[in-house]
Amino acid sequence: MVSIFTPLPYEIAVDGRKYRLTPAFDNVLSMYKAIENLDEWDRPEVMLHYLMDKPPKKPSVALLKSVLDILFKPTKGGEKSFDYVQDSELIYAAFYQAYGIDLIEEQGKMHWWKFSSLLNGLPSDTRFSEIVSIRTRPIPAPTKYNEQERQNLIKLKQEYALKLTSKEREEQLQNSLRQVV
Repeated sequence: MVSIFTPLPYEIAVDGRKYRLTPAFDNVLSMYKAIENLDEWDRPEVMLHYLMDKPPKKPSVALLKSVLDILFKPTKGGEKSFDYVQDSELIYAAFYQAYGIDLIEEQGKMHWWKFSSLLNGLPSDTRFSEIVSIRTRPIPAPTKYNEQERQNLIKLKQEYALKLTSKEREEQLQNSLRQVV
């Protein structure tokens, strides 16, 4: 998302009106936490509350779509490898270790795009990157030589597994039921 050729977005124009965005990383992370267990109908208003300086009382679908399109790139499906809330201490430590950035001092300042780019570029020697690697590493097929390696990886995956939200548990259950039918 970050481009060294274009300025970071702090404003958006929709339907002939300009709106000021509040894209600091801590606003975005607070938004994710706030919408975690909300249904899809309540989410748009809450999202705009966190992402805009003065959101309209009745936001249009076009406004929400424009704000989300400008701040977030589409995500690929697949298994979740980290969680901003559950891994917040690891993310904080990784930023400090890798970049010397104290994220607490950057609250309200660092743009979401900067944060996302730096998070994606964290080196593999941070504890955060190590744990994400454990979570995403496939368990090798059993052979007569790798039983201990498999047991160690299974134990680590259990130790560092993400706790699922109620919505994620529900989605997993629905996916399991679809496979049975």
